[in-house]
Amino acid sequence: MFSPEGLTAQPQAQRMLLRMMHEGRLPHAVLLTGIPGIGKKALALECAKAVNCLSPRTKESVMHGGASAMACGQCLSCTKIARGVHPDVLLIAKDGASIKLGQIRDLKERCRVHPYEGKRRVMILEDCQDLTEEASNALLKILEEPPASNLFLLLAPEPYSLMPTIVSRCCHLRCRPLDPQNVAAVLQNQLSLNPQAAARLAQLSFGSLDRARTWAQEHLLERMETVMDRLDKLLRCSMIEFFQEVAQWAKETENLEQDLECIKFAVREILWNTVASSAKGPGAAGAPKHRTPWNQLPVANLLHVLEVLETAAQHLRAHAAKQLLLEAVCLKIKDVIYGQGGKGYRYPFPRGRKNLLF
Repeated sequence: MFSPEGLTAQPQAQRMLLRMMHEGRLPHAVLLTGIPGIGKKALALECAKAVNCLSPRTKESVMHGGASAMACGQCLSCTKIARGVHPDVLLIAKDGASIKLGQIRDLKERCRVHPYEGKRRVMILEDCQDLTEEASNALLKILEEPPASNLFLLLAPEPYSLMPTIVSRCCHLRCRPLDPQNVAAVLQNQLSLNPQAAARLAQLSFGSLDRARTWAQEHLLERMETVMDRLDKLLRCSMIEFFQEVAQWAKETENLEQDLECIKFAVREILWNTVASSAKGPGAAGAPKHRTPWNQLPVANLLHVLEVLETAAQHLRAHAAKQLLLEAVCLKIKDVIYGQGGKGYRYPFPRGRKNLLF
């Protein structure tokens, strides 16, 4: 079932939350993680409805009523939360580039008093990975001595992006990527895409509706073709020309992270076609013809390239030098395609940073 934002539900996470509610084991803080655009905020709002619903579901109706049965959705409390006007449901979003200390202090002051009309005050903190250090320490103090009748719902892409001490004081629930069929349906309904384009974007968007929308609205499929053509040319040239071309690319690009995302998107498509071709047997249609030698790589090598691109994106967000980063990425990919293709990381990324597995 689709939420008002057009996102599908998270049935496993919902069932876990509902079970804890009905067994009286709902903790004071829950960390919801997963890639952007899969409904973490929608799930948090549904949880706020269920906690404060005036006509709560029975345990039997919840467990057999499907993932959409967290709350009645019709009572005064549920409708207020849906409209964003419930006094006991607070949404904390980034102020500029981060969540600042002042916002956490204001939240702490709200926690000092009892909920105005709800059973529990619910505080939803978006993008917790962007908490400043001071804000993180202030939030940690609140979670260490949680005020009564308050529920904290923290949203972040990965638990690694938060202080370990904050994660240790939360119940961690992982939200899964969305079903491609549901994402394709939203793209067709909201953006009027044809079924073929919607299915392609949905299948290759990592289950993220936000990513699929962005690719559709910004026409990034065309950008992907340009980036891959440039990369293929770069990988075939001599080493002298290689560094000149990389320098030119780093100088000309306006958004290197988007270029890396385009490469990742293309490699994911090649990987999908490779796996599909293997399942169908010899003679099945594989990756696009102009992707040679990409479509001749083993699955393990393609997964390694995705890992390289993911690690590079992390370094880029940590303000690594663009040209040095692009050189490392292209050398690694060149080694995978034309060299040994192992995981030795012979060409290190700039700045020491732990590589997270893809």
